[in-house]
Amino acid sequence: MNSRVISHPLGASSRAPDEPHRTLLDALKHNAEHAPGALVYQFVGHDSGDEEAMTNAELAMLVSRYAGAIRHLAPAPSKVVLVLPQGKHFVAAYFGCIAAKAIAVPAFPPKNPRQTDRLKLVLLDLDDCLVLADRETLHTDLAELRRDPDLKRVHWAVAEEAAQEHASPLTAFHAEEGAIAMLQYTSGSTGQPRGVMVSNANLVSNSELIKQCFAHHRPHRRSVIWLPPYHDMGLIGGVIQPVYAGFAALLMPTSLLVRHPYRWLKAISDFRGTSSGGPNFAFQMCVNHVRDRDLQHLDLSCWDIAFCGAEPIHHQTMVDFCRRFASAGFRPSAIYPCYGMAETTLMVSGKHALEDFQALSVSAQALVKGQVTEQPSGTPGSHTLVSCGQVHASLDVRIVDPALHNERAEREIGEIWVSGPSVTQGYWGHTEKTLQTFDQRLPDSDGRYLRTGDLGFMSGDQLFVTGRIKEVLIVRGANYYPQDLEQECLLACPDIVHFRTATFAIPGVAHEVVVMVVEVPRADIDHEGVVKRMNTRLTEKFGIRANVVVFVPRRTIKTTTSGKLQRLDLRNRYLGGNLPAYHVWDEHGESTTRARERRAFDPSSVDTILHWITDRIAAITGLDASQIHRDDRFVDLALDSVASLDMLSELDHRHGIGIAPEALYTHNTPARLAQEIFNVSTCPTPSSQEGALHAAG
Repeated sequence: MNSRVISHPLGASSRAPDEPHRTLLDALKHNAEHAPGALVYQFVGHDSGDEEAMTNAELAMLVSRYAGAIRHLAPAPSKVVLVLPQGKHFVAAYFGCIAAKAIAVPAFPPKNPRQTDRLKLVLLDLDDCLVLADRETLHTDLAELRRDPDLKRVHWAVAEEAAQEHASPLTAFHAEEGAIAMLQYTSGSTGQPRGVMVSNANLVSNSELIKQCFAHHRPHRRSVIWLPPYHDMGLIGGVIQPVYAGFAALLMPTSLLVRHPYRWLKAISDFRGTSSGGPNFAFQMCVNHVRDRDLQHLDLSCWDIAFCGAEPIHHQTMVDFCRRFASAGFRPSAIYPCYGMAETTLMVSGKHALEDFQALSVSAQALVKGQVTEQPSGTPGSHTLVSCGQVHASLDVRIVDPALHNERAEREIGEIWVSGPSVTQGYWGHTEKTLQTFDQRLPDSDGRYLRTGDLGFMSGDQLFVTGRIKEVLIVRGANYYPQDLEQECLLACPDIVHFRTATFAIPGVAHEVVVMVVEVPRADIDHEGVVKRMNTRLTEKFGIRANVVVFVPRRTIKTTTSGKLQRLDLRNRYLGGNLPAYHVWDEHGESTTRARERRAFDPSSVDTILHWITDRIAAITGLDASQIHRDDRFVDLALDSVASLDMLSELDHRHGIGIAPEALYTHNTPARLAQEIFNVSTCPTPSSQEGALHAAG
């Protein structure tokens, strides 16, 4: 890490510590006036040596340039779609929209047809809007959309030109608390994006909530954020919180975590980050892929808020993470489970800082009947739920029967309803859906409640989230939460790394049929053995079994922009016969497979290694080996980074050949990677391997 920025002073504030800002623009002005030289962001590029620091004064200057340009290009209250990569221009353009009284719409440069289709849906939903992108993106990733006749009302602008606008003092700009500051587009389980209307007041309220919960009012706070700034957790928690609370943040590309999870932890260690986190999968990736020899290079004693949210939080993952990184100074009290969503700006609940997170061991059989019955942990049929902490005092959370709309008692499962200043204004252009979701009432309250669509219960002052209403499986009258079934299957098959699953139900003759879709890293696994282990575990735990198990290649199970599994989309694809499958197991005996012979690893020559790589890529992607050529780029073969890590892990653990994850990018074809593996295998000196492993650290 670049150490020059660590010595920047944070500066003193003239405001009372408990006095919140009215708008984020006020926070920008305050920071620029009282701590102009203090670090606010340090940006890390895709190359770890490419770093850029930004002070409060430099941020204010760039924000004023963008604000002036946006005023001229899109008179308020125009919608400005920010199709910008992670970095200082995205951050400055976002705050520039707020200063110019425009409505910011965070987006990202589309890199594949699916992302292009999603962006088109957003632009159609907005109708008349301005797209702000850098010149290269306009001529490459956005070229197809710019020619699309359906988007004639969309205007396009060059970010580099906006950044050169004359800079007026920030005091020349003003923001209104009640005005819509941004539209946070979120993809539901069907993939149809809807724009959540977030006001300036919503942003300030939730930023103050996060500041209090994460103890960001204390001195010497620093955050390390890899989450993309295009959805709520990365934007509100990563980009906005440092400006609002007045501390320094290191922002790193998401790809660095996916390519090499060690990079995330090393960034925390070097930058002395106190707050960092992400969804459950990020913690699991660190458990699976950070090597023992890397632990000696980490000092995680500074990390006291390791927040985890946005998807189901698995107790075993949290326990394993604490054990794995205890030797690097990580403390269990740092684990910070939390709950929230874009419709509440971001955060709703979280534990008290520096206390251990809480969990509740219950009967799995009782849970499917909607009952919460404690049962000793580790006993047959027990299931451990992780608490999402206490609801913040500014919010009113009720557990409500989703059909009858009457409030449930403690430890009774119902839908989570939320009221308070962090609850946003509704969905852009969707009046009926807004009324159904945001305008619910309870007899004993004058408040306006948001129906979250999430199920959960209260136990004392602790909020537990159990699942999504639309995704619950109802089999013989009992409710089953898909993430619980999926997690048990993970535990039943620990030998398959990143054994991602998705579960849904389809109509059957006698009862609902439970379908389990399983992503596997290769075609030639013991399908029958995996199914047996899975169903044994499910039967013991829940008294249920998967009736159909579909083994599919990597990248088949789609997720939303925040990483949630799109189970309903997967169900529709299954029913439509559109799922690629290695093997389909059916309890009625109809079993089909698409087996593929896999060659054993032979390091004797570049050609034999090349054959091994080709077989692995074919198994991961579902391509026929004849379709994979020695000079094809991995990105063109749709070889995702997580699957690539599996291939390198196999080399390391089974064959003793340590290859740095960066090799997949510097040696980015089968032929080049085969040559690199051959070179390392024939010269396996400790110094050369350690150098390769820690080149980025």
